[in-house]
Amino acid sequence: MRRLRLLLSQFHARTCSLLKQGAGSRIVSGFMLVAMLTVGSKAVSFFKDAAVARQFGTGDVLDAFLVSFGLLTFLAALFGGGLPESFLPVYTEVAHRKTPRRALRLAVQSTWLHAVSLLGLALLCWLIAPHFISWATRGFNDEKQALAVGLLRQLLPFMVCFGMCYQLSAWLRADKHFIVATTAPMLIPLTIIGVLIYRGAEASVGDLVTGTVLGSIFQLLVLLGALVFHLPGRWRFWRACLALREPALLRISRQSAHYLFAGGVFSSTVVVDQTMAAWLAPGSVAVLGYTEKLCGIILAVTVAPSCDVLFPYFADKVARQDWAGVRRQLILSAASILALAMPAVFLLCWLAPWVVSLLFERGSFTAADTQRVAEVLRYAVFQIPFYIVGSLASRVIVAMQATHFIIWVSFVGLIGNIVLNWVLMRSMETAGIALSTVLVQMTSAVIACLYVFKQIRTRL
Repeated sequence: MRRLRLLLSQFHARTCSLLKQGAGSRIVSGFMLVAMLTVGSKAVSFFKDAAVARQFGTGDVLDAFLVSFGLLTFLAALFGGGLPESFLPVYTEVAHRKTPRRALRLAVQSTWLHAVSLLGLALLCWLIAPHFISWATRGFNDEKQALAVGLLRQLLPFMVCFGMCYQLSAWLRADKHFIVATTAPMLIPLTIIGVLIYRGAEASVGDLVTGTVLGSIFQLLVLLGALVFHLPGRWRFWRACLALREPALLRISRQSAHYLFAGGVFSSTVVVDQTMAAWLAPGSVAVLGYTEKLCGIILAVTVAPSCDVLFPYFADKVARQDWAGVRRQLILSAASILALAMPAVFLLCWLAPWVVSLLFERGSFTAADTQRVAEVLRYAVFQIPFYIVGSLASRVIVAMQATHFIIWVSFVGLIGNIVLNWVLMRSMETAGIALSTVLVQMTSAVIACLYVFKQIRTRL
């Protein structure tokens, strides 16, 4: 009790201090800036989702698109997460212990390595697309499976560009340049909206693919332009990038293999959910997709900006071995963000049918679709507090470069997700998959927090 009172007292004092500092605090001002930009990006995404819902509803065409898009987004996030996750802590360490010029050289070489990896992955996906779709969508008929294969192959340029954007965004955030990294993702939904408006009533799933691919190309070009502006313009620097391999690149490559494996195991829960939803009634994949987008409203203004802003600061504190600062920052950040998120969670649960109807019920999206999505949403929304805590703790774990623990906890999450999906979907259908996600996020968050505090206590 005494320790709890002490922590509450520290939290109150720190909160008052941050409020007094306001925009003078780099973390607070960074969070506010990223949160506002993320809200804007999410608003654009929801205009896009509303346009897609009106045009395609929850029909077979959208099911096929979402399966293909979901797989490639997962692969882009997986490969786009492996190198950037291992890159940022090492980049910060090199900048502190060597020179900023060495850190920039490391970033350039890491980006080249990432591009080659994504191109190789795209070739592999083209070859195995029919076999994977046939296995993953056994609930689809032959025509629907053929459509999914074609869409997956057409979306491969999106996967390469989107995966590269992860690397470039991590580089920008490592240097505390948050504005471009946060606003660039809205180019994808903006382009999709533009294409759908241009095509009007004649818009097809092919136009959805075109907008997605073009938007990802625009996003990549904007991020590249922002980075080139901050890089040295001298030929000597670029010649060194080509001729001199930065020794830390080997460590990034080795660690990224662990992050790729762990991320593939844990992030595959999204693919597992979509695959198992495809075994249920038609439209279940789309229902699950709309539910995730609605949960993303709260995550967009809480966990996304907080992780983007705090990750470089966690990496800085770990590089300086300021373990007390890491613990304090984690506790205060989690408490503050949960205080913001929990009222929104209960409100969204209560108003689920009204929110779904307001956002999506028009055109091909009917009142029956609203009822299906709202029923699933009332379960899925309770993953949000656990996702927030788990995400913040995982950023500390990545900053500590504790790759073996990440692999272990990812296996726990994947196995638990598969088992709980199988058990709960038999009686609750799509809502059972949503409840399974809540339970998996809760377990992962508890395990991650226990590990972080144990490691900090040991090192102190």
